[in-house]
Amino acid sequence: MFTLTNVGAISGSDAFLLVTAGKTALLDSGFSFCAEQMLDNIARVLGERRLDYVLLTHSHYDHASGSVYCRKRWPEVQIAGSAHTARVLAKDSARTLMRQLNDSAAREQGVTHYEDLLAELRVDRIVSEGDEIDLGSMQLKVLELPGHTRCSIGFYAEKAKLLLGCETLGVLSDSRLIMPCCLVNYEDSLRAIERVAKLDIESLLLPHTGLLQGPACRQFLADARHWLEETRRRIREANAAGKSEADLIQMFKDLFYTELVRKNQPEKAFDLNASYIIPLLLKES
Repeated sequence: MFTLTNVGAISGSDAFLLVTAGKTALLDSGFSFCAEQMLDNIARVLGERRLDYVLLTHSHYDHASGSVYCRKRWPEVQIAGSAHTARVLAKDSARTLMRQLNDSAAREQGVTHYEDLLAELRVDRIVSEGDEIDLGSMQLKVLELPGHTRCSIGFYAEKAKLLLGCETLGVLSDSRLIMPCCLVNYEDSLRAIERVAKLDIESLLLPHTGLLQGPACRQFLADARHWLEETRRRIREANAAGKSEADLIQMFKDLFYTELVRKNQPEKAFDLNASYIIPLLLKES
């Protein structure tokens, strides 16, 4: 038995608390500026129990920033992530960008001051393909799923038929509309979706979507593959017709920056991602 609770402070700062009979783990950790509210949400669910792990699907600011605040509340927590995530979070340049994006997101929420702990950000436990996270009554196997970033990973509990996914699989923009999130490699993203689709999954947790169960898991993955391939086709067709890169980015934005996505992703971050996605979709394999 397990429970999954969205303990994120606000939309877009999603963090999901997995509680088993043995241990507890937080999947991703949201923004810095609202981390204290997330910690309070976690504490209400855990009661006297402690937080054992923070599992980072990748190094982006809206997924990793809150992890260091968890260590402040639960000093024995282990923050787990890929080797590439560890390298990124150790870079001053990466922390500076994370700080800028956190500040921008904070201003959009009317927040002018918050405690900045990003200088202390780090990964405690580096994990790679096939490694296991022991949650007592549940074992989570690490799956390397690059495509969104080089450091993207997921966690699969075979007996529970549960996959803790990552953004490489895409983000729900509207009913049956899945936004591709391949920032570094189209082919890797396609392979990741195909790989996950072969797993026995009855529950699928997606960082910016939430928990899908039953047939909805298969439907999401089928739609994710369709929109990854279809978006590439549309972008290439428009490029061949003479559209500029700016036109293609706007085309992508018109399709995928829906009200649902707007609630979860600040416009500045969306525009930055789109500026990487479009050239990548035009690149020959």
